[in-house]
Amino acid sequence: MENKNEFLGYFDGNANLSEILAAIESLPDTTKNFMADLFSNAPLSIFQAMRLEEYKKGEVFIRETAPADKVYFLIRGRVQAVENRVLGISYNFTHYNAFESFGTMEILLDYDAYRATLVADTDCQFLVLTREDYARWTETDSHALKLISKETCEYLLEEARKDRLLRFLSGKDSLMMLFMKEYEEMKDDNDICRFTLTRQQLSEFSGLSLRTVNRAIQTIEEEDYVQHSRGHFQINAEQYNRIKKYINSFIADEGFGGTEV
Repeated sequence: MENKNEFLGYFDGNANLSEILAAIESLPDTTKNFMADLFSNAPLSIFQAMRLEEYKKGEVFIRETAPADKVYFLIRGRVQAVENRVLGISYNFTHYNAFESFGTMEILLDYDAYRATLVADTDCQFLVLTREDYARWTETDSHALKLISKETCEYLLEEARKDRLLRFLSGKDSLMMLFMKEYEEMKDDNDICRFTLTRQQLSEFSGLSLRTVNRAIQTIEEEDYVQHSRGHFQINAEQYNRIKKYINSFIADEGFGGTEV
């Protein structure tokens, strides 16, 4: 498959796939190009086996310990992962933006059950394959398996690096890292990022106590890195650049540092 137009051509003239085609055609070119590469050697039967599924904000589409019987390709929206095994408390530990796959890691590692709970953080669209169809495809498509394995390894390496960083950061520095990531993922066309996170959620994301979160937010507000009111945050481009400069002042690649709040 030479380009995204040939990829989209797979869906033409098939009534069962017209809904999927409409969803794909409205995606950014970067997403369509990646999908064209990923599915470049996939047989027509795999496209025919795909289903388009939509989930509203707040809906759970994968539950930890449930049978890992489907693979989900996120093509639109943002997903939140929840860990339910931390001292019996639900722990929101990361977000994913399109394009992303879920369930592939469990199949790659030969796990029978999903390892985390996944929730639609915004309205989301997915292309979905059964575990059997996904396995049938990747068993004979080394290119697709290599791309998916590469994404999985990069994710695991990034999570390990992030964990090392957070172990050495103060409360303020941990939240500054989180705010920088939120801006980079959520800024609008005017370079403004608006998001809502309670102090409890900030505690869950960062692993900090509520007391430390309260103290860190007060310091960050006083230094005008963010605007904040009752869980509603706003960061503009100038504030983001200052946050990034602050973080770069004590982190360089694998370097650590920071100041205590």
